[in-house]
Amino acid sequence: MSGLKSWRLDLADQTGDKKTSFDPPGYDAGLAKDMIATSSSSKKKDSGMLARKQSALFARATAPVKNMAFMCFMAYMSGNSIQMFSIIMTFSLLAQPITAIVNSGQMFPKEPDWPQLDLLLPRLLFCIVQCGQLVFGLYKLNGMGLLPVYASDWVSSLKVPDVLEHSYPAI
Repeated sequence: MSGLKSWRLDLADQTGDKKTSFDPPGYDAGLAKDMIATSSSSKKKDSGMLARKQSALFARATAPVKNMAFMCFMAYMSGNSIQMFSIIMTFSLLAQPITAIVNSGQMFPKEPDWPQLDLLLPRLLFCIVQCGQLVFGLYKLNGMGLLPVYASDWVSSLKVPDVLEHSYPAI
């Protein structure tokens, strides 16, 4: 029982000017106070946080790849025939990337707390991914025959050539 007495603490013997610390072994209160004071000022300068924010921007830029793969699969399954569903699907393939590229500034806003973040590369990658979906939509329009790529599609806009010869019926 004498071993347990060394673990016992009598709080009645404590005086107001003598402060007993209940900190674990190896804990330095002065070092902890320094860490708390410097952690608030070093948040902006933390390179690890900058790298995490940069990788989050790249993850946000490549997130539409899953949606693009699904949309391309749906467009492939709708076929190349001229039907209401396939036309709506094709125009959705064209409209979504255009609106996403136009609104890419809202998706990648500048953060005033992190001026050293590189927003150009993630935004450019995002636009390239969206252009991939746009190209597939144009390919789908071409497969459906709705894209004017042949000369016969533009005949109405061609100038009528001047007449070089005349033929008259015999009398």
